[in-house]
Amino acid sequence: MVKHKFTEVSMKRFFIISARLIPILFFLLLLNTNSNAEGKYNSSTLILKFKAGTDLFNQARELVPKTPEGAFYVNSNLLYTNTIKTFLSEYDLYWLKGAKPDADTRPLAAGMERIFIAGLMPGAVVETVRDRLIKSGEFDYVEFDHIGYAGGMLAPGSEENTAVLPNDPNFNSQWGLRNTGQTVNGIVGTNGGDINIANAWDVTTGNTSIKVAVLDSGIPLTHPEFSGRLLQGYDYANNDNNPTDDQGHGTNVASIIGANSNNGSLIAGINWSCKIIPVKILNASGSGLYSWWVSGITYAVDNGAKVLNMSVGGASTNAALEDAVNYAYNNGRIVVACMMNNNNNATYYPAGFQNLISVGAINNRMQRAVPFCWGGGSSYGLHIDFTAPGEMIIGLTHTNPATTSYWCGTSQATPMVCAVVSLLFSVNSSLTYTQIYNALKNSARDQVGPSNEDTPGFDNYFGWGLINSRGALDQINGIQPISAIVPEKFGLHQNYPNPFNPVTKIRFDIPAGNTFSAVTRLAIYNSLGQEIAVPVNELLSPGTYEAEFDGSGSASGVYYYRLESGDLFEMKKMILVK
Repeated sequence: MVKHKFTEVSMKRFFIISARLIPILFFLLLLNTNSNAEGKYNSSTLILKFKAGTDLFNQARELVPKTPEGAFYVNSNLLYTNTIKTFLSEYDLYWLKGAKPDADTRPLAAGMERIFIAGLMPGAVVETVRDRLIKSGEFDYVEFDHIGYAGGMLAPGSEENTAVLPNDPNFNSQWGLRNTGQTVNGIVGTNGGDINIANAWDVTTGNTSIKVAVLDSGIPLTHPEFSGRLLQGYDYANNDNNPTDDQGHGTNVASIIGANSNNGSLIAGINWSCKIIPVKILNASGSGLYSWWVSGITYAVDNGAKVLNMSVGGASTNAALEDAVNYAYNNGRIVVACMMNNNNNATYYPAGFQNLISVGAINNRMQRAVPFCWGGGSSYGLHIDFTAPGEMIIGLTHTNPATTSYWCGTSQATPMVCAVVSLLFSVNSSLTYTQIYNALKNSARDQVGPSNEDTPGFDNYFGWGLINSRGALDQINGIQPISAIVPEKFGLHQNYPNPFNPVTKIRFDIPAGNTFSAVTRLAIYNSLGQEIAVPVNELLSPGTYEAEFDGSGSASGVYYYRLESGDLFEMKKMILVK
């Protein structure tokens, strides 16, 4: 099921210019930009998607090198003049490379094999070339190569020597993981306003078999807090295989996900064991071309990443970028993207696409983060899914392994959610997008923010609510069949223990019969009749089941639980005593 958003053969011999020149070419690209109503784009490149089955596509796929750094050049010394070379010259194109370089002509998800990046001849006008290519009829689309940006900024004057900070077993400065009401940047927090990770670590701290890709400005490859965690990555900003961070944003993001934990040093990452693939798609100024993002997503998927963190956003929609997201989705991977930081409902991409998870930010008082420490505010809109802590989030620095710094933005909220998704995969690597999305949705904490924004159910400021890592894990683990005997009647048992603190179990019976071929839903309500949790929401085979409810985020009092399937329902009362 797709999440509902409310908006919108052989190689011929040829000569290739030395790959060592390509990083220089790519660096120069960002120095020459144009813009339109949607935002800036590179004036030297275009993104193309060939129509399927054409001679041009087949030749392009045959001649373009199979490595990320390689490109086919028009002035290459081919033994003969062929159709693709003539076509590129006629349309003022100088070089061509594949978004997925190792593909052939066989169809892939989202048509990824047919997406290419093309470089223009010197002096060619990108708008003119694009219009001519569209009129040629050879392409599904021809798009400007727009520029996007990192979704977070360094807090002014925030860099600190970690000698004054507690080591990671205490992680007192990481309020987003454990909010005890501590003061952050001079502001007292709200106790419990976090992602409930301490309780989640009782279930899992991660799994070394899970790979997480961080598509960002890179990672410091020799930092001791990433020791043993990093896999080979790629740098699309400089077109080489050294994705070292030269900006800082990626280091903070990656450390939120997976800094080495419980080692008495610096901070604690959320996932203690996952492997991290650094994919550099932002340059030293924190910006990047969409073509880098498309190639980076493809690279991450092809190298086994289960979750892709994209704390980036651009103002322009783009079919190639959407195809790349769908390529990840169709291969069973989950992209997590930030809403960006303009305190308005403008849509940024990739967050605005379907088939991914879009994340907004809260502050330490469980309010929407507005303003951030540097200004702006968490963007909102009908395409938001969840919120997570994103104001004054401490992380590692790229310049000095002995220091930390605070960053603010939806960029920081996004890796919180990405890491929680990686923990869900650690429990069950075969989970689908729908299963993970529903686990996050059904466990999210609703109505934690101001009542004018965080309204019951979905709203366009908090989405489905504040992410709840333990609750999401309980959604994955919390319902189990406990008897092979098919019960005769539909029934809901009294929870046990009752009273409880903070966890209780709820048993229920689903009998045989076509009348019960509907979704079974078990929901928890407070004394005001507000729904606070949905431990079960799925189609179940006949049997007796047991689900858990964790009330650690709720106050003492009377609660009700209701079971419904088709036209049948039953409700009982339970008491939480803390």
